[in-house]
Amino acid sequence: MPKREFYGLSFDLLGFVPNKFELYELALVHKSASIPSKDGVPMNNERLEFLGDAILGSITADILYKYFPNKSEGFLTQIRSKIVSRESLNRLALKIGLNKQVMSNVNLNNNKHIYGDAFEALVGAIYLDQGYSVTKTFIEDKIFRNYINIEEVVTVETNFKSKLIEWAQKNKKDVVFDTREDGLDKEMKLPVFISEVEVESNMMGTGIGASKKEAQQMAAKEALLRLEEPLVATA
Repeated sequence: MPKREFYGLSFDLLGFVPNKFELYELALVHKSASIPSKDGVPMNNERLEFLGDAILGSITADILYKYFPNKSEGFLTQIRSKIVSRESLNRLALKIGLNKQVMSNVNLNNNKHIYGDAFEALVGAIYLDQGYSVTKTFIEDKIFRNYINIEEVVTVETNFKSKLIEWAQKNKKDVVFDTREDGLDKEMKLPVFISEVEVESNMMGTGIGASKKEAQQMAAKEALLRLEEPLVATA
């Protein structure tokens, strides 16, 4: 009889008993803790993460398409991006306890993205073991129903500008936003704004949006990526 629990992944979380235990084991192995195969090839969760990323994105798109029957492609893309962002998946992985199961030889306090990567790898493992239908049920019933509030995702803004300003104050750096109207959107017939952000007189980001606020957020996001600062959600 297969074990009811495998490496801390409980039956209550998955909703089924795994068939191919080795896939779930591999999903929890970070590259830094790679296990050599019989042929001496390092084995880790990177390939499963690649697969799980695609499967998770597809299922999330399907869920949002049905949940918002009248919303535009741009809106759906934005909400999906929030849900499957590295920061969101990291928090989700912590909630379901993957941080207690991941095998790694790096400082996890400074590499928390490893947890989100492991969740994507877990999705990949479920897909290979159980198929698309079971994977979709897992995401819908076990993840969205218990851990993801779609309405909350819509209303909570990821405030990149505030994050950039906080970083600048902490590091005693000057940040300047130059935001201006840049013509009209021909299709929507609405003004388009462009924002450029400088850090210590160095151009660090450019953003375009339907409002000054949106353009500044996009510019700040690009700047944070260049500064390699974590993009966290702030209420």
